[in-house]
Amino acid sequence: MRFVRAFLRFVRRRWILLLIAALGYALITRVNYSEVLAAFAGVSWFYVFLAILANLASIMLKVASWKIIFDFTFQGLKTRWRDLTSALMIGFLVNALVPARLGELARAYVISRRETIEGYYISRSTVFGTIVLERVFDGLAMALIVTYGVVNLDLPAWADRGALVLLLIAVLIGGALVLLEVKREKLQKGAAEAQARSREEHPWWRKQLTHLRGIVARFSEGQQVLRSPGRVIVIFCTTSASWISQLTAVYLSLHAFHLGFIGFLGALLLLILINIAGALPATPANVGIFQLATVIPLTLTYGSAPPGQACSVDVKCITESTALAFSIGLQAIEGSIGLGIGSIFLLKEGLTFKQVRTESLREIDARH
Repeated sequence: MRFVRAFLRFVRRRWILLLIAALGYALITRVNYSEVLAAFAGVSWFYVFLAILANLASIMLKVASWKIIFDFTFQGLKTRWRDLTSALMIGFLVNALVPARLGELARAYVISRRETIEGYYISRSTVFGTIVLERVFDGLAMALIVTYGVVNLDLPAWADRGALVLLLIAVLIGGALVLLEVKREKLQKGAAEAQARSREEHPWWRKQLTHLRGIVARFSEGQQVLRSPGRVIVIFCTTSASWISQLTAVYLSLHAFHLGFIGFLGALLLLILINIAGALPATPANVGIFQLATVIPLTLTYGSAPPGQACSVDVKCITESTALAFSIGLQAIEGSIGLGIGSIFLLKEGLTFKQVRTESLREIDARH
């Protein structure tokens, strides 16, 4: 009986991983590995190179959005592009290697550490506030792309629901950040008064509440740019351009594997499903989840030839083997920048991965 309870507890906690394993096994048994190798042998490296450049452009546009928010928040402190790029790349590296979204906390740690070395102390909570705001703009731009995809693509019912949930979450978080900015001065005044009273004898829970209010007040400082409509428009434009660059990278990757016939709408379908799946970081670098989010839609949507015909040079369709090869290639193209360049920046910062991970986890403990 004890064994049964332990087994059920394991299933309840690890059901996502078990589902991935079951679907992965079902997929692997249908794959022709000689066809997978043939797909890799026929890759067009010119398109791979262009896809990597498009991904790099997408990342630099994210840096541009973050820099506008960051410089407006810490007025008088003009942070270098190199430092923000370093923090962002290291964040990608952490997200790729740890099955949790620690990358944003790692970004806050790296950039606050760098500015401290340069002689400027900045609150890590405020830095994290700028990162959250940048991610909200990112989510809103993605929400518009998702809305376009839902209207123009025949997505599965679960993908439609997932897209609407992402849209709702982005809108709710955006509204919460606007409210924080409107109430920022009141929050900061209340936090300062609570901090002054914290020297008195209070129950532990009251002290924790005071500490939390201080964190929220410092966090809210990262939303100051919302009071500048011109900058808000520029941030939204750069964020949207970043998503268009990422969409272009997916489209070029399809061409690299000779699957360009599915067009930009097919690339958009993949981009939407990859990002929906990315909301469930159950494995390092989303390995497994990423494959399911690409192989299943490719084979279900483009895997069958018209009635009475077979897949051929003239009749285009995508088999499980070709889809799996493309999925692995696309993930390698997208991950090459985060893993490769992120590792280089980690060394240049004089940090170790363990140190960044430890500091990110410590920040979570501090917030609790």
